[in-house]
Amino acid sequence: MSVHGRVGVNASIVGENPTGLGLYTINLVRELDKLRDDLVVYTSAPAAFDGVRAPMIAITSAVRPDRGMRGHACRALWLQTVQRVRARIHGFRVVLNTVPEAILDRRIPQVTVVHDLLPLHFPSQSRRQQHYFRHIVPRVLRFSRRVIADSESTRRDVVRHFGLAPEAVTVVYPGYDPAAYFPDSRGTSVPVSKSPYVLYVGNLFPHKNLQRLIDAFAMLRRRVPVRLVIRGAGRPEYARSLREQVETLGLDEAVRFLGYADGRTLRDLYLGATCLVFPSLGEGFGLPVLEAMACGLPVITSRVSSLPEIAGDAAVMVDPGDAVELAEAMHRVVTRSDLREELRRQGLERASQFSWRRTAVDVSRILDEVAESDAISRGA
Repeated sequence: MSVHGRVGVNASIVGENPTGLGLYTINLVRELDKLRDDLVVYTSAPAAFDGVRAPMIAITSAVRPDRGMRGHACRALWLQTVQRVRARIHGFRVVLNTVPEAILDRRIPQVTVVHDLLPLHFPSQSRRQQHYFRHIVPRVLRFSRRVIADSESTRRDVVRHFGLAPEAVTVVYPGYDPAAYFPDSRGTSVPVSKSPYVLYVGNLFPHKNLQRLIDAFAMLRRRVPVRLVIRGAGRPEYARSLREQVETLGLDEAVRFLGYADGRTLRDLYLGATCLVFPSLGEGFGLPVLEAMACGLPVITSRVSSLPEIAGDAAVMVDPGDAVELAEAMHRVVTRSDLREELRRQGLERASQFSWRRTAVDVSRILDEVAESDAISRGA
């Protein structure tokens, strides 16, 4: 099969059980595939793209993110050897990298997506990643003709940290899956659960600010008989410290830790909750905020990094460093049905402004701009 003149998609970040960056890649490719007929996708997990028309080129499973640092090293080796040769021989119009990993060759027109610079903001929790972001990512982005950032907050970070020209970095917001996240058909903000709970969704990492959330919840619990459900997984030592904090505060019966859940189970959690509490200290985008709003769930989140961009005026915004303010915000939302109904309505309206279709349209336009500019510079 000839792939000359096609858009080569580097989907090596998709593993056997995709999460996070893998799901971003899958959703983006699915929508791009509806818009374009010139994609060719390089992946070790072709089954993840079931139904996509574009040809799938199988690559070694050694590159999968499930394999940790070894997988990361294999992706880097594959890009600079096998994929570099392919790109030169096949003459792609442009290459799309859905994460900041690219072929270090200026002759190959590339567009690279950066989701966040969290390893630079929180180096103590990303000891290995911070070195990659400090020394390799700057080269990756300078070898790319255009850079896509998930938010204006990330765009500013990229320009400031790496000295890129502002016009070289474009914001394209990710979307969410409306088939997976949608409101209760009853059209009500009253929680499904008979035992009310506030919900946190996300990884268990220090920058997610969960210790302060638990402190704030302890204050709330003295006033309202509500539970806290924490859905997510992370580093065992940090998860253990959170459980110890819960035990020390005497909240064993009030706080429940859940692991990762599939989309259907997660939607059930959103629908059953009184509100989502997402007090993160830094996010490249903050997908749980969008998913919760799409389900009609009131949201409390931080007024820092990208989160105000995502939530707009449709959430209660707090200082993530102030446990008292967070506790008061939870108390207002938990005890006031009128506020929950207002946040529900505003959240549904806000969520409707984000879609993978819109993401793909914007990315497709950037791919064409880069390809056309490259053709002009080569005199084609």
